[in-house]
Amino acid sequence: MKSILDQLARSGLLFDEGMVASILAGKAPPLEEIVLALVIGGLDCNAMIQADATSTWNHRRIARACLIASFLGAIACAKEREIA
Repeated sequence: MKSILDQLARSGLLFDEGMVASILAGKAPPLEEIVLALVIGGLDCNAMIQADATSTWNHRRIARACLIASFLGAIACAKEREIA
């Protein structure tokens, strides 16, 4: 898990510099905060593509698929917490 979080912190997908710094320092925030940051990033991406008049249908489909994947990940994370 540490390797995955390290890659995530270096990827530029997280908008919160404090979160990135804490992950790189080895003090990962709660999983819910990380998932929320990724869902917000997916929402932002989808909104930007949908609002862009020059985006193609393929761009819109890809943005929507990424948004769906981020919400499915959030749901899976929440379900895993309920089980544990």
